[in-house]
Amino acid sequence: MAYAESAPRDALRAIVEASLAHLLRLIQPEGRFIYAHPAGAPDQPLDGYNMLRHCGTLWFMLRAVNELGLDLPAPDRAAIARAVRYAADKFQQPDWLDQPTLALVTKGAVKTGGIGLALVMLDAYRRATGLPQATPLPLGQTIATLAAYGRAQRDGHDFLHKRQFADGAILPFRSDYYTGELLLGLFTTDQTDPGTLAATEALLARRYGLAEQSHWMAYAACEAAERGLVGEERLVGYITDLITAILDRPGYRDRRQSTPIACRSEALTRFVLLCDRWPGRFPETLRAAALEAADDNLTLQLDWYAHGQFCKGDGDDKVQIDYIQHNATAFLNRWQCC
Repeated sequence: MAYAESAPRDALRAIVEASLAHLLRLIQPEGRFIYAHPAGAPDQPLDGYNMLRHCGTLWFMLRAVNELGLDLPAPDRAAIARAVRYAADKFQQPDWLDQPTLALVTKGAVKTGGIGLALVMLDAYRRATGLPQATPLPLGQTIATLAAYGRAQRDGHDFLHKRQFADGAILPFRSDYYTGELLLGLFTTDQTDPGTLAATEALLARRYGLAEQSHWMAYAACEAAERGLVGEERLVGYITDLITAILDRPGYRDRRQSTPIACRSEALTRFVLLCDRWPGRFPETLRAAALEAADDNLTLQLDWYAHGQFCKGDGDDKVQIDYIQHNATAFLNRWQCC
């Protein structure tokens, strides 16, 4: 039985709200999350931290608040503001760029994916109500200067992924996800330029992200479609190929881990939302297949869920903030599809 047949819309919402509530409990006085813990034991924090996941987790939390229309109590609003401020305190201006920019700096380096996730986080914060100012600069200015840094990383028809903050030296590291994260951030905040759009066209033409079944590229391409940023024929072809790749190669399920499944669920449900918001471009059979696959995935994801927490997978009960982010976002997207 598909998940949607066994759980009504209020059950989807309950999972999202429970996940949000658990993440709120993990925000510490300085704005840092308890990053990881054994399932059911947030009082036993595990080592590690990642600022990209910090920003991505806040993006989910703020999306849940905005899209569910939640009126958070004052202590929860203050907790979110502390967490946003914790990230904003790491924004610094590089002195090796000849324009005003801000970069999210961690361990002496700037990861381009962090710019994208900071942008979507701040955009969702901007749309929320009743939250105090949480950035040293005005929010709009902060977004604009972060985006300027992101655009400055364009390298022909791609983007640089990591640089040393001290001198701007380009580091060899490449991620499967950073380009999609950056494009999503730029598109969501309406901070594009002709060079970025030309690079996007080229990335779509060479099917960047298909081999990885990239949910971030699914988000970015769907956002570009809804905003009319890239040629329709190019977008329809790319998105069709990406969703078909996920449908035709379901081997990710065999890993029996929650987050690889959840990321595909995010891509599939975001596509369904695009079909409903941008009608007439895709076959109904493709939409139906994507929704069925997403529902099958959500059923699997529940194997590792309890009390607002998603653990890693079979044999590993570690709960990490990004596990909750991706899994709960998939349920939030599915709630929107109802």
